[in-house]
Amino acid sequence: MPQVLKAEVRERILGAALVQFAKSGYAAATMSDIARGAGMAVANLYRYFPSKEELFEAAVPSAVVARFDALLARSVHAHAALMGLSPPGEGSAAAGELLEFWIEHRLVVVVLLDRAEGSAHEAFARRFVERLVTLTLAELERASAGGAVSPEARLVLQQIFENTRRMLAVLLESFPEADAIRRGVTAFRTYQVAGLAAFARALAAAK
Repeated sequence: MPQVLKAEVRERILGAALVQFAKSGYAAATMSDIARGAGMAVANLYRYFPSKEELFEAAVPSAVVARFDALLARSVHAHAALMGLSPPGEGSAAAGELLEFWIEHRLVVVVLLDRAEGSAHEAFARRFVERLVTLTLAELERASAGGAVSPEARLVLQQIFENTRRMLAVLLESFPEADAIRRGVTAFRTYQVAGLAAFARALAAAK
């Protein structure tokens, strides 16, 4: 008679897997480490998840990744408003939703932003940066009535958002408490928005 797989054991495995993926990265995480974190034998772990790939897919669901993408696109309007590129208040609700999403899915976001190399989502970090660059460029060009942004300015934006990606991963990894994450992200956004606003003004003055 086949053994019944228990939902609570599966959830314990997923929790241990997320901790290990966030700590070591997908490529370096082993099924042995995950089993140890879940308090079980490796053979028992394989009864629930036959491979590390399948375990990763369960721990980092595609639906959560898609939700992250959607909220990211909407939240850029909030930054544009704070930079003076779009009407005040535009996108602010989405920015708040994105922050709460990061809190709810803290370790998933850490993995996606900085620890997914070798996995099915290894391109997410690059796409995250490219998405922010593309969306911000669109806001800048819209504000300047279609004026093109120079290659030099594009490179600066690329580096700004690479720093954003790394900073968010560090904040979420360092602070498990929701209030601490909110304070950290708010502080970083204050710094980032001021810098982007100055960047936008410099571009406008150079035209």
